[in-house]
Amino acid sequence: MKRYITLILALLLTVSMQAQKRISREYNNVSLSDALNQLAEQQTGYTIYFLYNELEDFRITTTVKNKHLPEAIQQMIGFYPIRVTTSTDEDGRKIFVECIQKTETRYKGSIIDETGQPVAYANVYLLHPSDSTLISGGVSNEAGLFVIPCETNPVLARISFVGYKTVYKLCRNTELGTIRIQPETQTLKGVTVKGERPLFRMSDDAFVTLVEGSFLSKIGTGNDVLAHVPGVIRNGNSIEVIGRGTPLIYINGRQMRNQNELDQLSSDQIKDVEVVMMPGAKYDATVKAVIRIKTIRPVGEGFSFNSRTVAGVNHYVYGLEELNLNYRTGGLDIFGMAEYENSRSRQTNDSDRTPTCRATISRTA
Repeated sequence: MKRYITLILALLLTVSMQAQKRISREYNNVSLSDALNQLAEQQTGYTIYFLYNELEDFRITTTVKNKHLPEAIQQMIGFYPIRVTTSTDEDGRKIFVECIQKTETRYKGSIIDETGQPVAYANVYLLHPSDSTLISGGVSNEAGLFVIPCETNPVLARISFVGYKTVYKLCRNTELGTIRIQPETQTLKGVTVKGERPLFRMSDDAFVTLVEGSFLSKIGTGNDVLAHVPGVIRNGNSIEVIGRGTPLIYINGRQMRNQNELDQLSSDQIKDVEVVMMPGAKYDATVKAVIRIKTIRPVGEGFSFNSRTVAGVNHYVYGLEELNLNYRTGGLDIFGMAEYENSRSRQTNDSDRTPTCRATISRTA
């Protein structure tokens, strides 16, 4: 009897080890469908469900190192508009992989730099040719390739990458071919800055852009940084993640409550930015994407403040007064904001004054 119990325990241990087996693979311009087929054949811990034809156009180039299967698949997908969900029932562990945007038409192309090398993580936006409103978007993979589902035709493609000149291309054909971008030399705050690529990496649950020490650290405000982060769109004053909509934004673990906080955050204070495409169970089910901003640890403690005044005319006269207060001691960080807005219609001369006050207390590590 003892022998049978030992055998059963050994079998259970084997199954558990297979389920927890980590994946290390290198893919070079491989169809995602083929890659998923290979993973399905080479492991027994999960059953992978997907439609071959739906994912065949999405080609991947990446190196997966020592990751669990769901994390490996998420890295392979990158910024493609593809959803990964997992479940467990009496039939075992299951992974479902499906394209979010169900369209037959897909815009495809590749991006290279001035030397002919592929440009990874460039933002590609598809705009209406008439008014440049955003239709869809995507991000180039490690081989410089992008695939964007979109039924509109024609479109105006906008290709941007930090430190390089933005390219606009009117597209009547879904095959965009090879697009070459050129470095751009900019003058920021009186200093000439040549185009240089920031560093990118994949963490367990996020895509990380290193800002500290890169071109992005000299670009202006937190809003300016996010406008150049792969997969992120700045649409007026709002921030969106491509294919996911409006994200939750955290600064040093504290949820951002007011968009003006990004304007008050200087780019040279930011260490890195993490974009979470699949937030998971730690966030509310309604949250489709998360952006986590980490700053360089501030020097010194005590009280600080700054103020901002904005005035202008846009069909009406408007004004904004804003005061930001901060008190830091040890791991305690208290942030407060007072805002007073005054808008006066040019036609009716009616006034709309809206005072706002907010306060946030957080504890940092």
